[in-house]
Amino acid sequence: MDYGWVLKRAWEITWKFKGLWVLGILASCSSGGGGGGGGGGSSGSGYQMGGGSDPRFLQFQRWIESVPVETWITITIIAGLIILVLGLVFLVLGVIGQGGLIAGFNQVEDKGSVTLAEAFRLGTANFWRLVGVRIIFWLAGVVIAIALVATFVLGTVGTFGIGLLCLVPFLCLLIPVGALVGVYVTLTQVALVTEHLTVGDAFRRSWKVLKENLGPVIVIGLILLFGSMIIGLVLALPIIAVVLPAALVVAFGGDQATTAGLVTAGLCLVGYVPLMIVANGVLQTYVSGVWTLAFRQWTERPKGAALVAAPPPADLPAAA
Repeated sequence: MDYGWVLKRAWEITWKFKGLWVLGILASCSSGGGGGGGGGGSSGSGYQMGGGSDPRFLQFQRWIESVPVETWITITIIAGLIILVLGLVFLVLGVIGQGGLIAGFNQVEDKGSVTLAEAFRLGTANFWRLVGVRIIFWLAGVVIAIALVATFVLGTVGTFGIGLLCLVPFLCLLIPVGALVGVYVTLTQVALVTEHLTVGDAFRRSWKVLKENLGPVIVIGLILLFGSMIIGLVLALPIIAVVLPAALVVAFGGDQATTAGLVTAGLCLVGYVPLMIVANGVLQTYVSGVWTLAFRQWTERPKGAALVAAPPPADLPAAA
């Protein structure tokens, strides 16, 4: 396998067709996003270590206790519904984005060019089949998780805890196995979109490709894993540089310094988050492109032609 060509070609396409970045941002919506929350430390400034409690805290506590239980139940239900709706929206956007990226890279290899509208249309055309892949994957994951929990409980109770020691190596083995399963699902999505297969045929096709190219699959996966970790660390450095001083101000500064530090940190984060979203979208675009091009090479499909810009719209005919 020509690893250098795949990695270089994926970046060339990613950089030339920047409209795919939009789909990369959408695909990030349902791909286990990174997160971060730099939670602020709570005890510290403005509190007397040996004296009484902060009156603001006592006032807030009394307000919490004065709210009826029914109100909290209503708030919880509404919050749950909002989270559910947002989750479904992110799922839809993520599936369309992922399908559009795969189809976009595939079309560039076949025709030399792609537009955002074309890639988005192709992503929506494969939407339900891609959802089917995820549903099967999730259901299988739930069944396996239940089986593992049952085995864990029975092994612990039946052997008075001795069996727990035997499960530790097995649990460690689940980490690389889980990563390989994730790659399998990705290849299934690529097979479904690029070869226009049904869900069942896509799973069978990707399994065949995975078995025949296990070594190259692992190499590509490790390259993307360590590369993504390095890029993620670089993207996290500005957040650390902002949050750490703010946390120190909260811990050791006075009320006025704490307020100023938190406001400054908040403004910096608000300005940086859009940049991080775009960077993550570019990374997602590149990763999807690498797997798509690698799959094409493993299935012995021809390498793409030279990249060309999207054709401009045709001029309207002159009026008679």
